[in-house]
Order: sequence, then C-alpha cells, then structure tokens
Amino acid sequence: MKKIILITVAILMAIPALAVDERQRVRSIGMATIHNNLVDIAREKAIDNALRQAVEKVVGVMITATTEVENYQVKLDRILSEARGFVENYKILGEKREGDNYEVIIDADIVKGKLEDRMKALALIMERKAKPRLMIIFSEQTPKEAVAEAAMSRLLIEKGFKLVDAQTLKRKKEASSEKALTRLASQEGAEILITGIVEASTQSFVLSGIEMFTNKVNISLKVINADTGDVITTDSETLTAPGPKGDFKKITEQVAEKLTRKLIAETLDTWSVELANTVSIKLIITGLSDYQELLKLKDQLPLVVKGFKNIYQRAYQQGEVDLDIVIKGTSQGLADDLSNFVMEGKRLKIIEMTPNKITAALTP
Repeated sequence: MKKIILITVAILMAIPALAVDERQRVRSIGMATIHNNLVDIAREKAIDNALRQAVEKVVGVMITATTEVENYQVKLDRILSEARGFVENYKILGEKREGDNYEVIIDADIVKGKLEDRMKALALIMERKAKPRLMIIFSEQTPKEAVAEAAMSRLLIEKGFKLVDAQTLKRKKEASSEKALTRLASQEGAEILITGIVEASTQSFVLSGIEMFTNKVNISLKVINADTGDVITTDSETLTAPGPKGDFKKITEQVAEKLTRKLIAETLDTWSVELANTVSIKLIITGLSDYQELLKLKDQLPLVVKGFKNIYQRAYQQGEVDLDIVIKGTSQGLADDLSNFVMEGKRLKIIEMTPNKITAALTP
C-alpha cells in the first residue's frame, strides 16, 4: 500500500513539471534587409524570422529557406505546419534600424508537440492577415436565423474576431444576390462575409399511443472574401433531437456553434497556406490611355514588385483594368512597391487599399 501511495504522489508531483515543460518562453532576434527604404516590409520579415528562430531553439527543427533574400518570409503558420510546434504568443521587446538592416528582439511562448488546439494561435494568424473584420448575414430574417447569428457572433467574438453590424445590409433591397451582398459588405468595412441558410423541420411519430416529435435543424454557411468575391470555404451541419414540436432554439445554437468552429479551422488552414506560400491580390488600375499602355504596364510590373509570381487580367474597359497579382507578400508591401512605380513619366497613385484589394490610378 505504501508503494502505491508513493508512486501516486510521485506521479502527481510530476504533472505540474510536465505541464510547465509544454510551454517555454524563448528570446530571439530576427533581422531583415531593407530594400528601397521600405521599412515596414523589412520589419514584418524580421518578426517572421525571429519567430522561426524561437521555434528552432525549442523543437530543434530547421526550416530551410528556398527563396531569394527579398522573399525570405517564413510565416508563423508555415512553422505550425512544418515544425509541428506553434507560437502561442509573442511580445516585441525592442526594434531598431541599422543602416540597411532591421532588427527585432522578441519573447515568444512556444508550445511543443502536436498542435492540439489550433485556435490558440488564431489571434497571431489573424494579426498576420491584418485582423480582418467579419459580417454575418442569413438569407431570411426569422427567429431561427437570429438564434444562429447570435450563437455564431458570441463564438467569433470569443475567438478574437471583429464583427461588422449587418443591419444596414438587411434594410437594403438591392442586397438580393450574393454578388451584391459581397459588394455592400465591403462598402460597410467588412473584409470577410459569412452567408448562411437555416432549415428547420419537425417530424412526428407515435410511441405507445403517444404522439412524439423530432426536430431537425440544418445550417449551411459560406465564407467569402468581400474584397475579391472569392469563396474561402463552405460547409454545413445537421442535428436531430427529440423534443416539443417546433422547439428549434437549443438545436440551432448547437449546430451554429459546431459549424462555426469547423469554419474557423478551415479558414485558418486557408490563411495558413496563403501566408506560407503566395496570395492573390485584386488590383484595379484606372487612367490608362489605351490598351497598348496596359500591355507596357503588365510587362513592367514584375520588375518592380517584390515577391512577384504571376499576373492575370480579368477585365479591361475604357482605361480601367482588373488584375489579379499573385505575390509572396502582403497588400501593404505590394502597395509600397506600386507607389514607387514610374512608366514614361507616369506614376501609380494608390487610391484605396484593403488586405485583399488595391485601387490605383495611373497619373502624369
């Protein structure tokens, strides 16, 4: 009996130590070269490098850079997917510029082992995605939709998302199509639009001569990039439970919460891939004199945009072109590069910028 007690005590005493070992605070330094005096881009790269160095100190995983210096951006989410560890939090202790180099010093909290709860790193990944604002809108405005929206909003706010009120859209008659909803959501300041449909039904059955009821709720959601109209992810969830006829409230809340958690994880996966690899940014340019000038512009853009991978022309009409620029970087970095673009005495003037879209004008 004494041996059993001693073993039990030893195990209990060891548990706190094991828990402490699972998280380790590491101080690391990250550096990046400043190109064309673009300090903000260099700072972002230095933070990425510091996070990678912190993970390497703890898990001993080496991530090999396979791109040129200007594209050396090992994002947090790439560390999560390749190093099997993650940065739960980090704090910048100091930063400075020395000539053409930018240096940051950070304290990072590293969690080792398989990533059990991806949501713990969500805040950091959202920060890397410029903390996009969300808007939720359902196809109908009945009590069951209101219950679903409330449950989703609570969970999203709890996870650190910022929500934009959709009441203005609900009052606008032109918000009848998905395309119109996406455009209006962007105008209201939302970068991400979540559209949904709630379907509820009741079936009856007789048990021992007594009529009983089964309630069923199905929710379908779609996550859309409001800047570009691209669908990020879609999913649906169904739950059936016995209860009073038409008692959908609890079931709707459960389905909405479960589905929202799934969509958060799926969206997180998509953002992780984007940040680790390349991202497509919508670029609208006005002020083109003719199509020949557009061809010259498309030829010269790859020469001035850092991390450039590809360019796709979507539309051209009366001096305005709609382009998709594929880069390894961010819209901020792309806007900085475009603001320095000069072609035959003309410059690009940045009119508007969001995390996924840039509007510019070619001016003398």
